[in-house]
Amino acid sequence: MVFDIYTLVEVTWILFPIYAANGLTPVAMRFLKAHPIDGGRMLGKNRLLGDGKSWEGLFFGTLMGILIAVVEMLAFPYLPWDLSPVALSIIVMAPLVGFLLGFGAMMGDIVASFFKRRMNRPRGAPVPLLDQLDFLAGAFLMLSLVVVLKWEWIILGTIITLVFHVVANVIAYKIGVKKTPW
Repeated sequence: MVFDIYTLVEVTWILFPIYAANGLTPVAMRFLKAHPIDGGRMLGKNRLLGDGKSWEGLFFGTLMGILIAVVEMLAFPYLPWDLSPVALSIIVMAPLVGFLLGFGAMMGDIVASFFKRRMNRPRGAPVPLLDQLDFLAGAFLMLSLVVVLKWEWIILGTIITLVFHVVANVIAYKIGVKKTPW
């Protein structure tokens, strides 16, 4: 079977650092002074990126990817991988892998912001699919520099992210972490 519990375990292992980078950054930014990456520069009539993309957010998200990957790296030898009746393709986490996942997630979000500004969309305006998958695409793209990705990971990761991202954003909006529910 293509999408089985084993593939779910494999992709979830990859998603932890990505979700930490993307999900914890808005929380941290409530307490950090933001310095926009674009420095207020314009491209045409719109900001290059906008105030929502800051150096602090880029650094924090990347750091979260690294930290969660290190936790996974340290936990790896103690987890019961050998109980699986099939061989699992678990990516061995390391600080470099965490950097690629965290930085990739942040860069995916930054690239999406750039395109949203070009589409004349104000900060916080929804762009379905782009809003939900930008960080995942960036993380997978960066990870592909050091790991051969399974297409099953990409498809299952996309499905999980579409559902999880919508639920997480609604919760973040309801508790006041985000200004919009997307």
